[in-house]
Amino acid sequence: MSVRRRVVLGLTCTALIALAGCQQGATPQVSPSATGPISGLAAKVPEKVREDGVLTVGIDPNYPPMEYLERGEAVGADLDVMTAIAERLGLRAEFKEDAYALLVPGVAAGRFESAISALSVDDNDLQNVSMVTYYRAGSQLAVRPPAKKRFGPNNLCGRKVSVLDGSIQYSQLVTRSANCTEQKKKPITIVTFKSQAPATQAVIDSDVYATLADSPVIQSAIQESNGALVSNGRSFERAPYGIAVASERRQLAEVIRDALESLMADGTYQQILEQWGIPKGAISKPRILTRRDISEPTPLTTFTQTPSVSASPTPSL
Repeated sequence: MSVRRRVVLGLTCTALIALAGCQQGATPQVSPSATGPISGLAAKVPEKVREDGVLTVGIDPNYPPMEYLERGEAVGADLDVMTAIAERLGLRAEFKEDAYALLVPGVAAGRFESAISALSVDDNDLQNVSMVTYYRAGSQLAVRPPAKKRFGPNNLCGRKVSVLDGSIQYSQLVTRSANCTEQKKKPITIVTFKSQAPATQAVIDSDVYATLADSPVIQSAIQESNGALVSNGRSFERAPYGIAVASERRQLAEVIRDALESLMADGTYQQILEQWGIPKGAISKPRILTRRDISEPTPLTTFTQTPSVSASPTPSL
């Protein structure tokens, strides 16, 4: 067995005391949406959903602080947001676990009525589902200390980086690796995992140089690592998180958006984010994004350009 520190995200606080100095009772105790259902919103819930009184929500509880396991129970900011939304609609949120990469396909196939799991809005996902935006985050890199500014997120050529399979960060690494090849440098070795915990552990165990994930996830991992991890560079390519709803279920997406607006209006939404320590990603107005919002393809860009010998000189700015 390795004698190196093991930081396994998603374990109970009790199990982490000896490893990361965690204290009992660290999980925020949030009681969202104390006002209960709003009749005007509940009346707009699609009949099939309203009949059983349950809103099924797909999650992957491996992404603290958004969703993770505490004493075998899924908790996190995303779950509190979705619980509050369901309550405003006169429903009970029922969370069903699946792999991160299977959540959006699960919504599209009808296995879940919705999904929430720090899902960055992605053009590929919008081909099959609608996304109700509710938060905004960027991507961030974590490494073993000390931070190495020279080898930040835009200079990872030849490095081995871990990432969550199917995440937007995986796509970002693919693009950056292609740019490395374009510059005749070694590509990035991308190591994928089904959950974030082993991706983070791989950094601590020196199996990879860094891990790339959403900024709130990286900040949580750093805090729990007791000095075993540090951020390397600021967050970049900030994008909204979305609650996934099947494209044909427009009415359900609209009532989820309306319930979220009511949570923002009375401060419940802000309270949830503050109690989980992630208020910086708050948004002021949710939107429903669909396949019509898919951006036009852009040509491959080079992140670090080195002028060729024949290049014309350009004036300094």
